[in-house]
Amino acid sequence: MIQYIRIQNFRSVKDIALELGPLNIVFGPNGCGKSNIYNAIHLLTAAAEGRLSGFISEEGGLENMMWSGERSPLDRHPRRLQIACRTDSFDYELQIGFPEKLPYPTQFMLDPIVKEENIWLAGYSRRPSSRVLQRKNQAAFLVDVTGEKSTFTESIYENESVFGQLGEPHRFPEVSRVRETLRRWRFYHEFAIGRHSPLRQPAVGYRSPVLDSDGQNLAAAFQTIVEIGAEEILHEILADAFPGCQFYCGNEHSRFALKMRREGIRRPLLAAEMSDGT
Repeated sequence: MIQYIRIQNFRSVKDIALELGPLNIVFGPNGCGKSNIYNAIHLLTAAAEGRLSGFISEEGGLENMMWSGERSPLDRHPRRLQIACRTDSFDYELQIGFPEKLPYPTQFMLDPIVKEENIWLAGYSRRPSSRVLQRKNQAAFLVDVTGEKSTFTESIYENESVFGQLGEPHRFPEVSRVRETLRRWRFYHEFAIGRHSPLRQPAVGYRSPVLDSDGQNLAAAFQTIVEIGAEEILHEILADAFPGCQFYCGNEHSRFALKMRREGIRRPLLAAEMSDGT
């Protein structure tokens, strides 16, 4: 669980620190930065998946993602986007900036560059002895399986996190554990609900303890909940939300589809027929 997050220089967010609990509701007027908090956390998952640059590109590039408010004339520090999060097992920090002036011509002067990246074990207040990853530009030191600090010998792409370039996870178990934790985070923000949405289409089913971010395994996730023993709670929640309706997973030739029985209707409704709100 994320216990704390700090975001600096991310779009409209100059500097914000939040203590978080199991369930958090962020509310405020339009344009106050609610989505930026969500997207900043999403960026950490993109870094763990090895697609940091791609994610930033999809968001309009680092120039658009970086906070562009007025700076103090006395502030001579280079602009950096910084995101730090603390969970019950680790404390992670990522700093991203622009390339330094290069001695050769290039059209990639706005590439996102990982300036610093650090991981500390939780509960030690970022003591040097608790740091298991220390990266500055393209030099990185990791604590290996023996507990010794070792140099990351692989060539590091400056525009990606160490996570996306960790070829021997067994050598660096703590760093690998953080990477896998970040990869497992899911983001449910903008489900496509049109006629051809993955939510509405039958799909080959597989056990799915977690719903995919695009919802394409919705029927399989539903059936997984039913079979792991939480069926009663699931149907109670759905009955409260949709009185007079009963949902179930249909299975035709291993293609799963969510269906709904409704009072007064003699046949089940397919996902393709359900309203956008459903």
